[in-house]
Amino acid sequence: MPTAASTKASDKATACKKLTTILQKEYGKSLPKFKEPVLETMLFAVCLEDNPWDSAVSSFETLLKSYYDLNEIRVSSVSELERTLSDLKNADWKGLRIRSILRFVFESTYSFEYEKLGKLTVESAQKRLKKIEYLSPFVVNFTLQQVLGSHVVTLDTGMHRAVIHLGLVPADSSIEEATEFLKSGVKKSESFAFTCLLRKFATDPKFADRITDEYEEEGEFDVLKVEQRLAVLKAPKKRKKKATKKAATKKAAAKKGTTKKAATKKAASKKAAAKKGTASKTAKKKATTPKKATAKKATPARKKAAKKASPKKKAAKKVTKKKVAKKKKK
Repeated sequence: MPTAASTKASDKATACKKLTTILQKEYGKSLPKFKEPVLETMLFAVCLEDNPWDSAVSSFETLLKSYYDLNEIRVSSVSELERTLSDLKNADWKGLRIRSILRFVFESTYSFEYEKLGKLTVESAQKRLKKIEYLSPFVVNFTLQQVLGSHVVTLDTGMHRAVIHLGLVPADSSIEEATEFLKSGVKKSESFAFTCLLRKFATDPKFADRITDEYEEEGEFDVLKVEQRLAVLKAPKKRKKKATKKAATKKAAAKKGTTKKAATKKAASKKAAAKKGTASKTAKKKATTPKKATAKKATPARKKAAKKASPKKKAAKKVTKKKVAKKKKK
């Protein structure tokens, strides 16, 4: 298995060429035109980092129109600049970097012109740019590429994650290391086109959410597998949809079955309750009937008792009459 250290420059070139061809079919061959003074190039690079090119252009124009001049931007707060650049990703960091660049240039030149950077060597310009506080490797490399025509592959965080996911650079590489690693695989004349296509891919909503910063096949590093990895990255979206549909159908069927079972159980319990109620009513009726019968039977017994008591009453009346008769005789 090849390792990152043993990867040939020719293999890197083949892999980058393959990726460029595939991405050109996806996004076309047209490249954006860009020509700005040095300071404006640096400010645009801040807007461009981790964002699509068109969004960066729009926000950069808004930034210049929203303030009277560059000095007003310099003295503005980070939160004000963040609101101006709110359409861009990481707008807070962008506000901080823009203000930091303007302050550095103004304190160095007492103006907002920095054309002298273009007269330095690549090494001297790089050292000068690295003195600016909060400046990212992407802004440094983009400025060197556009101002000095330096041979560099400009990578921001999103693009870095994309090349790791595609297996073009080692998974544990930093942005600076990945930039250096790809440099031998991309020609100087093709580096801008390559990075523009890579940006479109890294910021494409179809892929952006599925690009991870982890190497997909652990333990293996082979730049020549870029085509297969890109195909795998494209494929899951269709499969996921089908799986989701099937899962939704199964879920609906299960839900329907559960509802039917619940309804059947409910109906059965209602039926059982109704049966129980009928049984209890019948039991009550049966329990009530013997009591009534006993009460009715008791009535003739009383009558008999009354009949038996009537001869005694007659005897008592006779005795009373005899006593009355004797009194009269006396």
